[in-house]
Amino acid sequence: MSRTSAALIFAFGLCIAAARSQDSISPELYSDAEAYKIYSLLLPHESPYGNDVVMIRQETLAVTMPCLTPSAEKRFVGAVVAFNGLHGKKYLLQPKFQLDKPYKLIGPDAIRALPSQPQSAASYVEMSPVGFNRDKTLAVLFMGSPCGGLCGSWTYHLLAKVNGKWKEVPGVNCVINS
Repeated sequence: MSRTSAALIFAFGLCIAAARSQDSISPELYSDAEAYKIYSLLLPHESPYGNDVVMIRQETLAVTMPCLTPSAEKRFVGAVVAFNGLHGKKYLLQPKFQLDKPYKLIGPDAIRALPSQPQSAASYVEMSPVGFNRDKTLAVLFMGSPCGGLCGSWTYHLLAKVNGKWKEVPGVNCVINS
């Protein structure tokens, strides 16, 4: 493993640990309709989507934006500022996803009860609130799928609204798969 890969894994670990350590903050309901459109677009590409019922962590993660290409940093500056402004805030997701299969929002107790060994672990999806630029045409979020122990996959997503529809665009220069 290269030093860069090790540093990225360490940085993501710190982000995830910081996000999970904020359980004492009382979350408010998350009701941004555009955010749910984005979640619904991205969720089918997460590994737990192959399960009969997709488990989604109900509490959002509170992380910051560490790894964009220079051109994406410039283009998405408003969305990144909004995304970073959400750090430390937790929200409760609501059943507003438009998916072609059943899903279940799960809380901390259900997550703690899941098996933690990668071979037998039940995977779920966790995500941050969405950071939007002022006119809600650019968006940033963090999404991942832990599967027990150090097993999982996490990444940041950049999206642009094109002809009224959200599309994922390049510009993230780090992804963690373990």
